[in-house]
Formats: sequence, C-alpha cells, structure tokens
Amino acid sequence: MPSAELLHLAEAGIGAVWVGIPAHSVLQAVTLPPAPAMLPRRHGALLGVIEHEGRLVPVVDLARWVDVGTAPEEGRPGSAAAARVLILHAGGRTIGLKADTVGGLAEVAAHTVTRLHHDDCEDEVFHCVVREPASGRILSLLDVERLARLAAAWHQDAGCSPDSGMPAATADAPPPGARSYAVLQAGADRLALAADALTEVLPMPALEPLGAGMGYCTWRGRHVPVLAHAALGLEALADGAAPALLAIVEHGGLALGLPVHAALSLQTVDTAGLEAADGLLSTLFDADGAPLRLLDEARLFARFSEAELSRDAGTRIGAGAGLRAGAGHGHEQDRRAANATAYIVFEGDGMFATAIDTVERIVSLREAATDGNGAMAWEGRTIPMRDLRTGDAAAVVDAARGDVMVVRSGGACVGYVVSRVHLLLPPGSGRVYRMGGAGAGWEFIATSGDDAPQASYRIVELGALAA
Repeated sequence: MPSAELLHLAEAGIGAVWVGIPAHSVLQAVTLPPAPAMLPRRHGALLGVIEHEGRLVPVVDLARWVDVGTAPEEGRPGSAAAARVLILHAGGRTIGLKADTVGGLAEVAAHTVTRLHHDDCEDEVFHCVVREPASGRILSLLDVERLARLAAAWHQDAGCSPDSGMPAATADAPPPGARSYAVLQAGADRLALAADALTEVLPMPALEPLGAGMGYCTWRGRHVPVLAHAALGLEALADGAAPALLAIVEHGGLALGLPVHAALSLQTVDTAGLEAADGLLSTLFDADGAPLRLLDEARLFARFSEAELSRDAGTRIGAGAGLRAGAGHGHEQDRRAANATAYIVFEGDGMFATAIDTVERIVSLREAATDGNGAMAWEGRTIPMRDLRTGDAAAVVDAARGDVMVVRSGGACVGYVVSRVHLLLPPGSGRVYRMGGAGAGWEFIATSGDDAPQASYRIVELGALAA
C-alpha cells in the first residue's frame, strides 16, 4: 500500500480511552510535574502550565471536558505518578495533553478510519475512530489544531499569525529529504529510528541467550533477536542502569529488538547528504548542539542476519531459503533442513519443541500418580519430576493444572511438567536451523506451508536432560 494511504499515529491512554494522535504532531512525552503552574480560568479543561524547551505550554486534561472512564487495573498505569504530558504541535501552535500512559506507534490504513459522530458539533473533541490491527485497540483520533481551538489556549510560534495559526509561507512543510524519526535514549546516546520502522516500544521482557552476547524474546508469537548497545557502537550509561524498554524495529518482514532507556520525542529530520561513517549510524547535531545518532534500518538488518529468526507469517521458507552467513558472528552456513522426525510443541515458561522419539507418554497432571514431593509413580517405580513452567528444574510440583511428558533416555525416565502440550509437527512440516553457531547457540524449528502462519519454536532435547 502506498505510504500516502497510511496514517502514522502515536497512541496514548487517557482513562479508559485510547487516543491516536498524528505522529508528526507529537514533539515529546514528558513527566507531569507534581504541581504544574496554575492559569486561573472560570471554565475549560486546562490543568495548568508547564515549561518545555523555554516555552510556557498550557496543558489540557480531557477528563475535565468529557467522561473518559477509568483504566482497568490490568491495563495501563493510571496513577498520578505515571501521568505524562504529550507536547503537541500543529499549525504553529504548541499545547500539552495529559495522558495516563504513552503507548507505541501505530500504522493504519487511511481507508479504515470511520466517522461515527455525524452531527458536525464544533464543541466535540472526537468524531472518528480506527482499529489498530496489531493490538486490536480502538483509537479515537485527535485533531491537534481542533484541540487547541477548543481549549482556546496554546503557545504561538514566533512569526505566526494568531488568527490563522500559520506563519507566512510554509512553516510546517518538511524540507526535501526530511523523514519522521522517533528519538530514543539508548544508553548514553540519543538514537533516532525511522518512525515507520519502529513498530512498538514495550517494557523489557525476559530474554533468552542467543550466543555472542545476544538474546531473544517472544513478541507477537515470533522470536525476536535483541541487540546489545555495544553491537551498535552506542555508549552505556555512566551509572550502568539497565534499559527498561525494548524498541521493536521491523524491516522486510523481519524484526529486531533494541534495548532503550526512554522514548523521548518524534522529530522531522532532513537526512539529505548524511553519510553513515560505519555503514550503520550517522550523526547530526540539533539546535542545542547535542548529537543525534540516526540508525539506517536497512543496513541494520543486512548486518545482523540473526533477524531471520523473526521471519513473520508474510514470508515463507522455501527449499532454498536459509540464514545468511554473518561475518564475525559465528553463524553456520545455511542449515535449514526439513525436520526428519516429528516434534511436540509445548508451553513451559515459554514455547518450545522437543523430538517425539524420546517421549514415552503424555498424561494429565491431575491423573499422574504424584507423591507431592517432586516424584511420580511410573511403570512400577518412582521417577523424578521437573517443572518446566517456572524455569526452575528443581521446583517441586505444587499445582494440579498442566500435563506431564514422560521422557526416556537409556534406562532413565523423567516426568516433565508443562502448562500445555499444544500440537504435533509431523516429519517434513517444518525447517530446523541453528542460531548463534555450533556449541554456542540454539536450534529452532520453524513451521512452513501455505495454509497456516509461520511460527518458530526453540528446540530442547528433553531426552538428553533425562539421561
């Protein structure tokens, strides 16, 4: 679909309402001060005034205008301590919007926007909604200029006409070669990623090792490699603070994760003439003289072949498909091969697959003859049990929900407790490959075929553990 038919939206949660705001209108998300300066008025939705980059900006609280409901406990934070102010700019006007939380960036097709209110009432905040396809959220679309007009409060850019809201000529027209970037704090550096390549910023999930100092996580049913700051040539924070967020970048049907400390702003950057000295990052300086590191996402994915691990449902594995050999990363040459044996896919403290050859039986945990001390009766003897639902191999089974996979290797048997056995992958139904190099990485099986979405599962040899 041509980019002209796509809308790039920043998501924000206000009470029980998810709001979609044109990404190019969002300058930054800042913490709401405990006591913002007051601007006394007899009526209206103004919460107060804050300072942003030397400008005094009025802040609107939509809850003073309309009923936005209350965010569910399992949803997003709704406490005052978690509140943010989105600094919005359009038509030469800057205004703040109080939000309970700030979501990621969404890309939606323009033709899917639906107008639900048809009364043309100039006093209403929202008229249109759109469904964000990845999360299924219904977003109420916000017109920033309309918000400022309804609030009758904004900071006017110098040189702009207060009547028209626009300066002479084209104040908001981007220069040739300009592109919208999301600015993230990554270690000691400010990292700029193309807004249309940044799919989501989420709390840092648990990571599994992938070799060579890398890890991976499960995101939307896919295994996504996560790169370290050093791999990108970025500096760590002086205090060594660990990143609390993960930025998911997508390109060509693949995904990579980048650890970040904060999402700072959206900026329009003129990239004409910029060169990446190391083939990956280029540096420019903002109006304050502070450096901004621009990341070339196409070169990022060309350099890190680990991204193949995330190949999504839109890209199928053919007979000749495989991992590219990554120089300096210890990858083996193309080793994707059809699975010669059947695999059982199960859920423990993640999604895994194991060869069916060593699995003697699968029984319900409720039906297993357990002794309550981490053992069970099997074929006239007592065998140990290991709970794979928690990641602790020595944990005592203390819950009745789940399945037990009895695995044999030689003369030994172990009962592995899992949350659920999901499916059987027959021989030839997937492709087995290794990530991270021999002796240092993991093997995976990726389902293939034209009738179902692709998924990848890490292979664990339960039979070797039982021996």
